[in-house]
Amino acid sequence: MRTVQLLVAWLWIALPLSWGVYNSALKALPLFAVKPAPAAAPATSPVK
Repeated sequence: MRTVQLLVAWLWIALPLSWGVYNSALKALPLFAVKPAPAAAPATSPVK
């Protein structure tokens, strides 16, 4: 019986905690996303 209570107590804390960590990681992903570099302007020869 004591083992079941301990398991339930751990799950009571671990499930919401893991859900929060998961959601935080999902929301943080855009902060670390690599943005593509802007396209360079075509090279032109100087006008004389």
